[in-house]
Amino acid sequence: MALRHKLRKLYIEGWYELDIVKLLASVSNDFQFIDPMELTPVGKNELDKYMDRWNARVGLNQRWRLSNEVRQDQDGILTDWEWWELIGTPFQGTAVVTTTDQGVKMEKITYFK
Repeated sequence: MALRHKLRKLYIEGWYELDIVKLLASVSNDFQFIDPMELTPVGKNELDKYMDRWNARVGLNQRWRLSNEVRQDQDGILTDWEWWELIGTPFQGTAVVTTTDQGVKMEKITYFK
């Protein structure tokens, strides 16, 4: 298994477990998280503060469901597209995530009602 696949798996675990240590270990130094509820993209150095805001927004009882996942691994870039839901909440949307062997480079999410 390529390193980028292991890092993507660790990133997902970090979200499922609300584990900032796993999240930080899985992202690249130039990581960008793009959330339309944020004024600017969130970088690696701001990820812990973003997680605090995220948890305040959606609650700490987060049960995730990813579905309609599409994955492409081409030219050293792993790209995932998926529908995400926080079960039992109104929060759901789509995400695109790119990962290289240096870590998760970018995640961009959208929200749908």
